[in-house]
Amino acid sequence: MSAVTKDAPSQSMNKLQKFFLNSRRILKISVKPTRKMYGSILKVCLIGLAVIGALSYIIQLISQIIQNAAQ
Repeated sequence: MSAVTKDAPSQSMNKLQKFFLNSRRILKISVKPTRKMYGSILKVCLIGLAVIGALSYIIQLISQIIQNAAQ
């Protein structure tokens, strides 16, 4: 039992070190997006937002129709 408790801090430290190494590697290879890339990301986000909003509106509308028909 005592061997497990001795290894626990070193395992968590090892995970923490791996996390920081991976984070630093990601930051090194990341680049600032170009204007074109930013525009395409913005388009995709806006389309996704519109689709989710439309689905929400349709579900709400169907729910209201069902509630009114039940009364």
